[in-house]
Amino acid sequence: MIGDRAARPLLRPVSVADPVGRLLADLPAEWRGEVIGPGIKDWPLIVEAQRDRALRLQGLPERLRLEIAWMAHWQHRDGLKVSVEVCNQLTSVLVWADETGHPLPESLAWADKQKILRLHGAWFHARHGRLPTLLNGRRARLERMLGYPRLALTARLHDGPWWELDTWHPRCDPRIPLREREPARSVGCSPGDARLPWVSNALKWHMAMLLESGTLTWTTLANQRSSSLLRFARWLETLPDPAAAIQETSQIGAFAAAFRRWTLEPANRSSVNRPPETVTTRKTNIDLWSVGELMAFLIDHRQEAARVLGPTPWDALTDAHPATWLRQRTRLPRQQLISDETHYVDDHALAQISACLPALGEPSTTTLTITSGEVTRELPGQDDPQLMRMLLLQIITGRRASEICLCPFDCLSPATDTAVQAADGEQIARFRYGQSKIDTAPDTILIDAEAVAIIEEQQQWVRDRFPGRDLPYLFPQRRANAHGTKHYGNTNYGRSLALFSKLAQITDATGRPVKLSHTHRFRHTKLTQLAELGLPVHVLQRYAGHSNPTMSMHYIARRDEHSEQAFLATRKFKADGTRVAFSQDDHDTLHLLDRADRFLPNGFCLLPPLQTCQKGNACLTCGVFVTDDSHLAVLERQLEETTTLIERTTTQFHRRHGRSMPADNVWLVQRHAERDALLKLLATMKASPGRAIQGAGSPSSPTPVSIDLTRHRKP
Repeated sequence: MIGDRAARPLLRPVSVADPVGRLLADLPAEWRGEVIGPGIKDWPLIVEAQRDRALRLQGLPERLRLEIAWMAHWQHRDGLKVSVEVCNQLTSVLVWADETGHPLPESLAWADKQKILRLHGAWFHARHGRLPTLLNGRRARLERMLGYPRLALTARLHDGPWWELDTWHPRCDPRIPLREREPARSVGCSPGDARLPWVSNALKWHMAMLLESGTLTWTTLANQRSSSLLRFARWLETLPDPAAAIQETSQIGAFAAAFRRWTLEPANRSSVNRPPETVTTRKTNIDLWSVGELMAFLIDHRQEAARVLGPTPWDALTDAHPATWLRQRTRLPRQQLISDETHYVDDHALAQISACLPALGEPSTTTLTITSGEVTRELPGQDDPQLMRMLLLQIITGRRASEICLCPFDCLSPATDTAVQAADGEQIARFRYGQSKIDTAPDTILIDAEAVAIIEEQQQWVRDRFPGRDLPYLFPQRRANAHGTKHYGNTNYGRSLALFSKLAQITDATGRPVKLSHTHRFRHTKLTQLAELGLPVHVLQRYAGHSNPTMSMHYIARRDEHSEQAFLATRKFKADGTRVAFSQDDHDTLHLLDRADRFLPNGFCLLPPLQTCQKGNACLTCGVFVTDDSHLAVLERQLEETTTLIERTTTQFHRRHGRSMPADNVWLVQRHAERDALLKLLATMKASPGRAIQGAGSPSSPTPVSIDLTRHRKP
């Protein structure tokens, strides 16, 4: 009985090999006993804000009591708030079950989750006279307690190989082999979902050997290979005789073709809780390849498979099986280089993105009015300054999203002696990002002061949020990360940007929407800009972090405008061999495509020739207006005249009407915008002489033109 159990000693010397001893070895002394909480340092800060402040585990058998305490302590180590109220409620359910004659599970690790939830329903009905609702907060928290914490408990008490478990998750099972920089640490897979035992066991063993040998990484295994093999398992379950797909050697091709047709149906590629996914030939080929590799693996390790799996239908596999399945793949055309600008983010869209970025860091209770060009947006604050700096850093450096998410905290170091200063005298630094895709590729690039300022600002923000901790990542996860040891998830990064894209409504110069969640476009854009600056291919490959230059070329958008610029910037020869030399003025004139309406008194207009200007003579506040210090005198005179005009007109208005001109007067607003633009243009010119300056498109700071039209020209 319960009273007899309570009279026994709570702790006794046991072996660590014993499950109870294993749990005791993991728990600190203050986390043992029937009442846990008093005496633990910072206990109010590590528990959920509920009525119950202490874990009360009286009346439970020793093993169940230790298991609940271990799951609570695992929540604390994982960076979660300890669910004190849920643990106490689970204790009450188990004590009530024992008192009322319900079967009590020997261990929570191996108990059926649905049986525990049904037991909770019976306890709730006996206590309140009704069944708990599905949306009941306590029941939902109990289900979460029976999720990751119980999965971690199962892994801790499991004595066999890690791959024998039905569900694999690196967060819960440290035995799973991972790389140092693994983007998908927060992703799990469940090979036990295959309901045929002989299929499930083969999938587990095969995928575990691929992971332990280093043939596949966890990211590839969890996101791709497990999905393909589980899809094959679901197809086998639809057959009248699943074993016939393996054992009938005369029908190998027919079964392989049937599987290929089955995978082409969108409804067959998704689970019940997910919408149908888009079917492509590439995805179907991956499924066929995965099954063929499984069969080839079992054939190559036939003797070991017989020892590990026992007698199964896989024993009938022949060399014809993988060959036939692999022949069912559809031949794909060779991937072509990007011939358009669909992966390129133009300056028009970048100006809007830069204007909207502050909304990401503002509190959710505020609303910002963003003006970019002629478009005004009302954007609510997103209360995520990390997201703002991550996107800005990705735009500036052209890194992959996973490389930004996995960026180490101490990622800055001094540049080498051979590259101490940038071309314009600006101090630079070496940036170490989280290279996770290609192990042999470099993981550092040089960055300028602007990127350094972003990183240092983020480092200070993280130090203020996690004082006194040794932080591994520059961008820590926002929630469930009390210790700051988890990095910002790639999935959460894309999801947050997708939600912000719907609010910002960014468009390019042609009016097409630009989705911020497609962050790889910024990588294409950065590499295209560097290529247009004339960087050698091997330098571009080094900056991109690619293992071969062919991959780097796939990222370069072959823009017609730049092709004409590069062609006209080279030396030309006539048919008779005489040389034709192009001066800088000639090149700039041809760069503007010989459009007379693009030459302005104070600069040039870079509007594409197929578009018309909607701004009239308001060039100073236009994003495609560009000028340089050759127009310095004109701009200074224009500033003086504009200032004089404002003063004269406002004075006349005051004399005529007896009051000052309203600040929202249409004429006055436009003149102030022109004056502010002139002040910022002139200030930037004087700070950076000899560089072309692009108009801001709105009353914001001028933007230096990133493409230098003369750098690649030979003297």
